Amino acid sequence: MTDSTELAPINDLKAKFPNGVWTSRARRRLERLTPNPAAFGAWEGGLTWSSRIQEVAAPVPFQRPRALFFAGRYPDGWDAGAEDDVNVAMTDVETQHGVIGEPPARAGISTKLVEVSPSLGQGGPLLDSAEVEDAVLAGREVADKAIDAGHDVLLMTGLGTGAQTAAVAVCATFVKNDITNFLPTLVHPDGTVNDAAWMDRIVSLRDHLGAHRGFERRPEEIIARVAGAELGAMAAAIVTASARRTPVLLDGVTGAAAAMVARDVQLAAPKWCYMPNRPSHPVIDKLAAQAGFSDGMGLDVNLGDGAGLIPGWNVLQEALRTSELFGNASTD
Repeated sequence: MTDSTELAPINDLKAKFPNGVWTSRARRRLERLTPNPAAFGAWEGGLTWSSRIQEVAAPVPFQRPRALFFAGRYPDGWDAGAEDDVNVAMTDVETQHGVIGEPPARAGISTKLVEVSPSLGQGGPLLDSAEVEDAVLAGREVADKAIDAGHDVLLMTGLGTGAQTAAVAVCATFVKNDITNFLPTLVHPDGTVNDAAWMDRIVSLRDHLGAHRGFERRPEEIIARVAGAELGAMAAAIVTASARRTPVLLDGVTGAAAAMVARDVQLAAPKWCYMPNRPSHPVIDKLAAQAGFSDGMGLDVNLGDGAGLIPGWNVLQEALRTSELFGNASTD
C-alpha cells in the first residue's frame, strides 16, 4: 500500500505492473507441495495472482476486505424487463438482505454503498464534463478512504441492469463489434424467454450509440458517452487502488467493463484486479481476455452482478488457507 492519491490528477497516477516472476515461483512451490501437479485445480489462478500481488511465493489469506457496491441510474430502456432493480439492490445492500446484501454481513465484511449521479443522457452524452469529474472523484475518494483505513483488498461490483447494459456498450465500443453479440438472451422469472425486454434494451442502446460514433477514445469520453457515472466511478476506484498497490476483486460484467475503462487510464490497472467468479457471459469472456485477468477459480455463479462477489472471495480465501496449511505441513 502506498500513500493517498488525493493530490494528483487521475491521469497522472502511476500504477506499476505486479512482478510476474512471482507467478513461476508460486507454481514451483505448488508443485513441491504435492506429487500431483494439478492438485490445486482451478485454484491455481487465484493463488498465483495472490503471489504476484503479495510478492511472495507462498501467499497468505487477505486480512481486511472492504466491499464497495456502486449504484446509479441509466437511460430508460437500458433496464427493460427489470425496471428500477437498482433501487432494490441498493436497499438490499443497506439492509444486508438478499443474495447481494446478506453474504457480506455473514462473512463479516464491511460494506459501502457508493451512489453516484444518474447517467441519463437526455439526447446527448450520458454525462457532461462536470458530472464525469464528480464520478471520478467519487470513485477515488471511496478507494482512498478504504485503503487509508487499512483495508488490504477491495471487493467491487456494480448494481442494476442499467449498468450491465452500459457494460455491453463499453465492450462493443472497445472491441468494435455489434452490441447484439454481447447481450445474452433474457428470461422471465419463470424461465421463459423475454424477447421484448431484449429488444427494448438493444433499441435503446443502439439509438444512443448511433448518436455517439467516432468520438476520440479518451477515458473521459468513454465515461461520458458509454460507461456513465457508475462504471466511471468504479474505474476510478480501480485506478486509485492499483496506484496504491492494493488488490481488487471484481464481479460481473460491470466489474469487467470498469477494469477496461481503468486500463485506458493506466495500462497496469487491471493486473491488480481478479475475478474469482467467472460466469460464462460474452462481455466477461471478451473483456477478461483483453484485460489479461488470471484464470478464474471454477465458479460460474450467474445470478447477476454482485451475487458472486462474496462466493468468489470465500473460495479465494479458502484456497489461500489450504495452500498455507500444505506449506506448513511440508515443513513439519
